[in-house]
Amino acid sequence: MLDAQMVLDELLAAGLKARISGAHLSGAVGELPPSELLSVWIESEHHYDRARQIVDAFEATQQMKGADKPCHRCREMLAPQFGQCWNCGASQEER
Repeated sequence: MLDAQMVLDELLAAGLKARISGAHLSGAVGELPPSELLSVWIESEHHYDRARQIVDAFEATQQMKGADKPCHRCREMLAPQFGQCWNCGASQEER
């Protein structure tokens, strides 16, 4: 559920309308494979290519290693895999 929520947050931050489907099935964990419980849906198939780019970029950042660095705007310490500051919303690309 956490991964789906993080992907949803990235899509929403990029201005795409999206939702998590299957969250109400969390009670079936153990009976059904997790990959069949949750999915993230975008509202318009016209945004598929942009959404795919966002998800691919998000997945790439989850592989990043390294020391935490301060946000350029608010100085909050951020792990390298975060694309946006949780405190002020500044993009990691801006740092």
